[in-house]
Amino acid sequence: MKKVVIALVVLLLAGVVAYWYFHRDNDKARDVLPQDATAAMVLEPAELASELGLNLKDIFNLVSSFGDVEGTIDFTKPVYAFTTESGLGGISLNVEDADKLQKLIEPFAAIEEKDGFKWIVKGNDGIGCLDKDKMLLCNVTSPSQWDGVREEMVKLMKQSRQDVPALEKAKEQKGVFHASTALSNIPQQYAASLPAGTDLSKAFYNCGLRIEKKALVYSSKLEGIDNLTLPLAPIKGDMLQADADEPFAWICVNMKGEELLPYLRKVDEIRTALLGLNMFVDLDMMIKAIDGDVMLAMPKLDIRQSMPGIIFTATLNNADFLKNADDWKQVSRRGANDFVMNQDGLNIFFGVRNGKLYLTNSQELAANTTAGGASLKAAKGKYLAASINAGQIIQTLISNPSPMSMMLAIPQIRDLVNAVDRISLNADSPQSFELSVETNKPVKDIIQKLQSLLTGK
Repeated sequence: MKKVVIALVVLLLAGVVAYWYFHRDNDKARDVLPQDATAAMVLEPAELASELGLNLKDIFNLVSSFGDVEGTIDFTKPVYAFTTESGLGGISLNVEDADKLQKLIEPFAAIEEKDGFKWIVKGNDGIGCLDKDKMLLCNVTSPSQWDGVREEMVKLMKQSRQDVPALEKAKEQKGVFHASTALSNIPQQYAASLPAGTDLSKAFYNCGLRIEKKALVYSSKLEGIDNLTLPLAPIKGDMLQADADEPFAWICVNMKGEELLPYLRKVDEIRTALLGLNMFVDLDMMIKAIDGDVMLAMPKLDIRQSMPGIIFTATLNNADFLKNADDWKQVSRRGANDFVMNQDGLNIFFGVRNGKLYLTNSQELAANTTAGGASLKAAKGKYLAASINAGQIIQTLISNPSPMSMMLAIPQIRDLVNAVDRISLNADSPQSFELSVETNKPVKDIIQKLQSLLTGK
């Protein structure tokens, strides 16, 4: 009996290993990726369809105008894209039926045979290489590059699977799409702004797109730049804001003004503006006194107003700049610590209340600042938080005559666009952030309505 059990265990392990081996090898598009790829991207079509409540056949039906796509590309497996330091960029796909795919392509591009592969050529748009189980598409900007690119493509199509560091970084990201690129790819003017001593070949920008029940979330993270310094700290949640459950649009950070001022002075336009304003008020002293949460908000969207009401609020560690208030030019007192300054016909209301600075272009907001609010709960602990009510923008478009409003008069389209709620940006650290498109209905329900609209079913 003991020998039988051992034999069964061995058979089970052998089956697991065999399944893993053949399942791994079945992804032929993965084998094409070059080891020296400086960027790698992965799209999971099957997972994307599942998250959206669709099946692959639904997607094939939506693109049926391009021909009978079903059974040509194997979209149950990942789609890969890459770039290399030499400038080669490509997309690799798994092929389900090469003959059927060739028939689908022939009306749109020339196909020739060379080096044991079928080559797809369409003007200067690019070049494709096809065999029985995979296809590689590469960018070619001019015919003079064809021979060199073809040679590189042949090597990639024939190679065995390589370890690709950029791909492994990409796979660490969650979602239906994930990518990673070495910062050695970025233009020099942006690289110069990174901390001194950063090894760009070991620094990566990683990102992913995931689908949640009521949100599409794009996340990103810088890796290999641990000494990134910004004049920011986690938001405490103690700033002022306009008296609203959630402003139409707002952005919040926690900063020290004394650390921010040198950054501002590096920008020529801002430095000039600071010099001009300091002739009227002690603006430098105001900025240096900021120490804590800072918020810029537009409480309401009203297109009937030529200038929307905007309010800036900031936590202070002192209000010493008020000592010179009587000497300020073109500034009138509205109260003990409340003022108004007129600049080119625009009134700017500002002052200090409860240890916090406020500045606004609206007399109504100047009289109605308040502490706390729903937005603070979303912001607390973040290095940056921002949000805009996209749904309110859509409602405004609908309510005002325009070509857009005529299209939105169609109930099915209006239901789709009304499903968008807010667009939010949050940073959990100086190296990472998430951008979310939030909906007031499940994403799957929205996609199913879109599918019905497109197919008429």
